[in-house]
Amino acid sequence: MLIDMAEAIGLVAGAIGSLAFAPQALKILRDRSAADVSGVTYAMVCGGAVLWFVYGVIKESPSIMLWNGVCMMLAGAVLVLKLRLKSR
Repeated sequence: MLIDMAEAIGLVAGAIGSLAFAPQALKILRDRSAADVSGVTYAMVCGGAVLWFVYGVIKESPSIMLWNGVCMMLAGAVLVLKLRLKSR
């Protein structure tokens, strides 16, 4: 299956944008602290990723669906860690 140049760029851009959340998640896990993380920011990122994912489904764009799914998981993990570690 061949993909067009725009989809290839979307795959690379999505990877960079979505994986940018991984270092924060790893830092929270390592430090066992999410005190300096904004829960509102990550809630907004998760909401935006959900909407972008739905947009990708409507447009039938694999790159949008894939990387916004990844973004939802990573930003969601940070948000869950923020909420769980807050009670400690």
